[in-house]
Amino acid sequence: MTVLSRHLTSQGEVVYTRCLCGSVGVRLRPRSTETERPPNEVLLAQGPPAVPVPR
Repeated sequence: MTVLSRHLTSQGEVVYTRCLCGSVGVRLRPRSTETERPPNEVLLAQGPPAVPVPR
């Protein structure tokens, strides 16, 4: 998986990724406080696999 971009928001970090099949995903890594355990990553959206262009 390749990270395309990262953006800090009031809810945490939003990460745009591309997997090996070519689909793009959007993930949220929620903020945590020092007293909380590390939060789980949340998959917000995942596109379909990329379709090869005919030559």
